[in-house]
Amino acid sequence: MDPGMVSVIIPTYNRARFIEEAVDSVLGQTYPNFEVLIIDDGSTDATRDLIQRRYGSDTRVRYIYKENGGVSSARNRAFPEARGEFFAFLDSDDLWHPEKLALQLEGLRLTPQAGMIWSDMAAIDGAGKVLCPRYLTVMYENYVRFPDKKDLFSEETKTSYGSALYSGNIFSQMVLGNLVHTSTVLLRRERALQTGIFREDYRRGGEDYDFHLRACRLGPVAFTDAVTIKYRVELEDQLTNKDNHVAMAMAFLSTLLRTIENERAQIKLTDTEIEQCLADAYAWIGRENLALGRVVEARKYLMMSFGVMPWQTQNRKLLALSFAPERLGAPIVKILRHARRLARTRR
Repeated sequence: MDPGMVSVIIPTYNRARFIEEAVDSVLGQTYPNFEVLIIDDGSTDATRDLIQRRYGSDTRVRYIYKENGGVSSARNRAFPEARGEFFAFLDSDDLWHPEKLALQLEGLRLTPQAGMIWSDMAAIDGAGKVLCPRYLTVMYENYVRFPDKKDLFSEETKTSYGSALYSGNIFSQMVLGNLVHTSTVLLRRERALQTGIFREDYRRGGEDYDFHLRACRLGPVAFTDAVTIKYRVELEDQLTNKDNHVAMAMAFLSTLLRTIENERAQIKLTDTEIEQCLADAYAWIGRENLALGRVVEARKYLMMSFGVMPWQTQNRKLLALSFAPERLGAPIVKILRHARRLARTRR
């Protein structure tokens, strides 16, 4: 291990269009002690040639090619190669602000008990235009439960950059849903290795939540209320096909059920709160199936949600839609999904 070094792990697959900008955003960090591990997950475009031509002589950058196995396998491939005292992740179409590492390293120094720190992010399009200056709470619905970060964390201070810094044990809150975006994360090496690898069987989403939940289970974490990355949303719909929405919801349910079974004593939630979370998870799967016109599957999971929390008005409406003609039900669900995200954007 190299004390003070940050190992920046960049998994990539056919991102020749964006990866140079992503890597340059790391090389432009104000904190100088880092290494960049680019794990190419079997790209068939010009990624290999571009990286070798652009960064072949830069000793800070290492390029590793592997057969395609998904983003989890790419990140996991980097773990034994990483030499740093800290681990950070960056998706190859996202960008870091220049002070990202410096700010978060200071945050970890100020919260020595925390094993992981993350931050807010802006959403940008393919050309780099900012679509939403504060996107974290838009992307992750669990923040609706915690409108004030003081409701989520037990400790608060400030960094020298002027941003609020929160810390505490939030495992129970994370059981309710994800709060962490991977490209914003910085972990101490020990916490990363104790957390373990990313689940490779979650090929179409959900691996991030599972990893962050396990990291939070191990002890305190920290959050700095500053935008440190730009998250590119242009490719979201192209890369995440409609079936992936169902797969992500199923992965969340799988993680939730496993966590409740194995860690119930550590989860500081009431039975009613856990039932609400389960009902929401079943309804999520039902809603995504309904949006695809899969009314039988939708009805199955909406009935499961209804069985846990029968008095929820929203689930009753969705269940009623599952009996409507496909040409009516699916479009309405899509409109409702868009309206929910739009409402969070405007808050």
